[in-house]
Amino acid sequence: MTDSARKASSLLVLIIACQFALSHAGTPVVIWCPHNESSDHNSALKTARSNPLQKLSSEEFEEILSQSSVTEPTVVVAEELCVEDLKNNKVLSIATNGSKLYYFPCVLKPNTIFEKIYSDKQIRTIEDINDDHELNMVLKDTDSSECIALTGKQCRYSQSERIKREAAENNTAEFGIRTDRILFYSSKSLLFKIPEKSEKILELSKAKETGASGKDQNGTLILTIQFANIEDIDDLTLEFSFPVKSMGYYTLDKISYETKGKSGVLWSKRDIYFPYNFSYHCSLHTIFVNGSVSLNITDMQVQVDHKDGIFSDAYDCVGFTSIPIWTGIFVTAILALIMIWALTMIMDIRTMDRFDDPKGKTITISSAE
Repeated sequence: MTDSARKASSLLVLIIACQFALSHAGTPVVIWCPHNESSDHNSALKTARSNPLQKLSSEEFEEILSQSSVTEPTVVVAEELCVEDLKNNKVLSIATNGSKLYYFPCVLKPNTIFEKIYSDKQIRTIEDINDDHELNMVLKDTDSSECIALTGKQCRYSQSERIKREAAENNTAEFGIRTDRILFYSSKSLLFKIPEKSEKILELSKAKETGASGKDQNGTLILTIQFANIEDIDDLTLEFSFPVKSMGYYTLDKISYETKGKSGVLWSKRDIYFPYNFSYHCSLHTIFVNGSVSLNITDMQVQVDHKDGIFSDAYDCVGFTSIPIWTGIFVTAILALIMIWALTMIMDIRTMDRFDDPKGKTITISSAE
């Protein structure tokens, strides 16, 4: 096998292998010319061959053919032709041996372009590309000194194509605050419930936040967030207190609120504490409540003394011994007790250590034994 034949065969195998990893719509086109055909006259085909995975429209393929010097080729059009049909096709491998090969893996309606450019005498139609006899007879009737093009009308496989879609609208209003020392985040808007309007729940979104600041008051860091234009209460101020009650740990046990003519303190239903240089995270709903007034925070994460506005490793509100872990420990303990009881029963089994001697005195066993 000559070097040109090896290159043509290697190129065909490489292109087909690449195609199995892609999903596209269209029909492949293979054009091969005799080895004595000058490559300088086929610059358009050569350029297209440099990108074998490119998808071509009918107009682009027509322009490439018009710029090339392939004149009066024999066009073989199959009723159905897919990339998979080109793999291990013995007749096609023999026909392209020693020829310059140009391959277009995905062309939209190439048969219509061939019918438009070339005459009916140059176009041969076959029913089945996998019928070696039919394909061999058509190739034998063609002039070996001319170029040959092989394509199909359609592909029998339903090909999927990637299309660009608009991103779905994000309906979750994230809430985030960043000050010099404190980071605060919630995956949804804060929910503030007041008793004056039949326990109506007000949404505190980022759009209604007018300012945030952090200050140190007697060793306690305080995050202050102001809201405006809130329904029924107009203005609202929240103060998150982060005292240090034990060495190396920050805590968040209360939130002070102030509206027009009313103020109070909301207390957390769970203990919130986290070490220095860690953030606190809780995927559960964190609720601060005082009577009928409450503040609900979803997926809260907060950190004191942050670095470059980035949360550090999270100290999660769900401890290591969660409900599934306790369930596993309980089941394992029951199985262990059953196993211990069974082993104890087996070890307590006593076997006979004395047997009757037919020539001797009969063994008598008392009830005590």
